[in-house]
Parts: sequence; structure tokens; C-alpha cells
Amino acid sequence: MKKIILCLLLISLGGANAHEADLYAVCLKTCLPMRKVADHKSEQVSQIIWGDACKILQQSGSWCEVELAYDNYKGWIPKDSLTYIKLLTYNQYLAGKWRVAVGKDNTMTYKKQAVKVPAGATLPFFENDKMVLEGKTYTYKGESTLPAPLDKTAMLQTAQSFLGVPYLWGGKSPAGWDCSGFVQMVGKMHGLWLLRDSYQQAEQGIKISLKEAQLGDIAFFQRKAEGEGRVIHVGFYVGKGQIIHADGEVRLNTLDSIGIYRDDLKKYSHYLKFLRRH
Repeated sequence: MKKIILCLLLISLGGANAHEADLYAVCLKTCLPMRKVADHKSEQVSQIIWGDACKILQQSGSWCEVELAYDNYKGWIPKDSLTYIKLLTYNQYLAGKWRVAVGKDNTMTYKKQAVKVPAGATLPFFENDKMVLEGKTYTYKGESTLPAPLDKTAMLQTAQSFLGVPYLWGGKSPAGWDCSGFVQMVGKMHGLWLLRDSYQQAEQGIKISLKEAQLGDIAFFQRKAEGEGRVIHVGFYVGKGQIIHADGEVRLNTLDSIGIYRDDLKKYSHYLKFLRRH
């Protein structure tokens, strides 16, 4: 009887370990789309980029639904595109204060295979240009920073370095941003933690008016001029009646009490609701 119980216990533990191995993962690809449903034709709701850790919520065929550790955002990605990690590693990831990639020419190399690392990517378990992840050593070439107390002037300089980057729905890398992805990732490079979507970001920070606005405050917009519409757009206030935001591309436009005025379109594109300060 004791032998039977011991065997059952070992099987149970083995099964738990095998199951655990499929529950946590990290992205070691430059950038992957997160889909609304488990289908390559489905809407890209966001992206998982190099260094993002996640929990596996459920699986469907060759797909899995994940929840990102950084902002709890959920979406579907192919199972075989992830690198699976142990629960211990995942918990160490959550507990760490990691460097973040900045600049435009960053790579991580493993066994002579280099992968481009986008600005804003987390560099976990990283020291002296090396990342050691569960016994494997990766070599980093590029720029990185350990986000310090928020410097809004430096944050706006980073934001303006991405002027001209094209707009991409669901994008959160310098290959293509959406409005909230741009704000979230630029903030991340400077120690400002923000949620993923504009309506979520609109709940963070201290609410202020345009008259009170200072450099680096975050402005939120609705689609129509009339009524109380929902938040659908976001950008950084850069002072002197200007905003930097992703709309078609990352651009600077005029901001006034009505909203964003696009000189190229000769009209307002978004209507101001309020600003938030962090």
C-alpha cells in the first residue's frame, strides 16, 4: 500500500511539473501580434515584444491565450512562438527591477543567432551585457536604461525621437505604434507605468485641465465634438500648445481647448476631454 501511495504521489508531482511548464512563458522574438481570437486573420489587439513574460490562460489547438505580466493585457498567440519557463523563473521576473532597451539598433544573440530587440523591451536577468535565462546565456548589443524617477523632459525627447514612425493598430514597437502603445512604451522607458489602452490610461494619474497643463502631461480625446464620448485617443503634451501623438504616424500637432488641429487636414481630428498628470 505504501508503495502504491508513493507511486501515485510521484506521478502527481511529475504531472504538476509538466503542467507548470506550459503555464508561464517569455517572448524571445522581436515582436508578435496578439490576436482577439485564436486565428491569424483576427484583429491584432496588441503585441508581445522581446522580454515580455506572460501567463498561459487557456489553449486552443496551436494557439494559447496569454496575460502579459507587465499590464495584464490578454490576447491570443501561437503556442510555438513562446519560450516556456518555470514558475520560479516567472516569480523572479515579477520581483525584479529590470533594464529596458532604448535606442534603435539593439540585438540579443544566442548561439550566433541575433534577434532585434525593440526600444521599450524588458531585459530580464540582465547584467554586463549578458542575460542568463534558465541556464542559457544571451549577449546583448545596444543601449539600455534602468528607469529612474520620471524626468518628463527626457521622456518627451524620447517621444520626439520617434517622429515619423508609422501608425499600426495594436502596435507597441518602433516598427509601428498605435496611440496608446506609443504613450505606454515611451513612458516605460522612463519609469512611468501605464496600462495598455487609452481608456485605461485615462483612469491613471491626477485629472487636470488644459489651463493647468505642463510638459509631459497626458491628454485624452473623444471622437466627436459634442457630448461626453468615450476616450479613444491619447498623446503627450509638449508645451506651447502642441501635442505629440500617433495618428497616421507619430506627429506633432496643435492642441487647444477644442482638441487636436491637423494643419494637413485643415480640421480637428480629435476632441479634448481632459489631461492627466503623473
